Amino acid sequence: MAVFDLPEINIPSYARFYNFIETKQRFNSNYDIVWSFQYKLPSTSLSGNQWPLTQLGFTTFLTTLTAPTSSLPGQFLGDSASSLLSGVELYTEGSDVVFTEGSQAILVNEATLSGNIVKIAFDTTGLYALSGRDNRPGVSYLNSLGYERGGEALIIRDYNNNLLCNVALSTMNTTFSSLSTDDFRTLRFRYANLGRTLHIDYRDATTTTYSPVTTFNLGYRLANFNDLDNVYCGFSFCTPLSDGAGPGAGREALSAGNFFLKDFHIEGYQGGTVLTQTLTSYPLSSNPNTSTTTVTNITAA
Repeated sequence: MAVFDLPEINIPSYARFYNFIETKQRFNSNYDIVWSFQYKLPSTSLSGNQWPLTQLGFTTFLTTLTAPTSSLPGQFLGDSASSLLSGVELYTEGSDVVFTEGSQAILVNEATLSGNIVKIAFDTTGLYALSGRDNRPGVSYLNSLGYERGGEALIIRDYNNNLLCNVALSTMNTTFSSLSTDDFRTLRFRYANLGRTLHIDYRDATTTTYSPVTTFNLGYRLANFNDLDNVYCGFSFCTPLSDGAGPGAGREALSAGNFFLKDFHIEGYQGGTVLTQTLTSYPLSSNPNTSTTTVTNITAA
């Protein structure tokens, strides 16, 4: 068994992990960025009656990185180390790290982002929502969706790894309550309203109409960074996410079978200049020569 670099969760040696960033096109996050892909997770990939022992999770994200950096598998689903996301260490002239009285390294923010802007995870265990090392925010082990309620979760983290959303899929859309699908399903994401709002929609193969999963207010806008025109889309996948099927269960988690991904498509504005346009219209028409008649001796009751 391979011990993962975290005291809470181990992953087995047979775990599979994939992560990529589409770098052929970069986008400006001051404008809407819309991306979509199709995936298929057949019921045969979930080990039949062994479900929910089978664990898997996949994510999609916006990032300023052109390649995965310190990409962590298992419950992290490709996240970089927290120190890479939050800032850089402050050094003395002698190249020594400056620490606080509490022995924590002082981190300073640069003008350039170094990590994810927003990350959306679909997780059969809820482990992506767990707290972790380097003060990673999240829920406790016993309060994760997977082990308390057994639900398949939608989880969202922001640019600093803060946990913004952690809810069961079944509470958001009754027809998209499971990640399993024997036909290709399309997921569409729209980063909109100057980066303040995230829309998530889905479409099954039997229809051409998208249905909403959620519209989520991110609660922040990244404005004072100089690389917001260098935003890329990415994807990650891991199975299983831990070495066990639950605390005290004494059962080994299973790796999912085939997972299919295709048609990764991105739309947005490419360029570093924020465009503005002033709209004008003709004044309302009026006739200055309209005749008027003065009427007197009228009483109103």
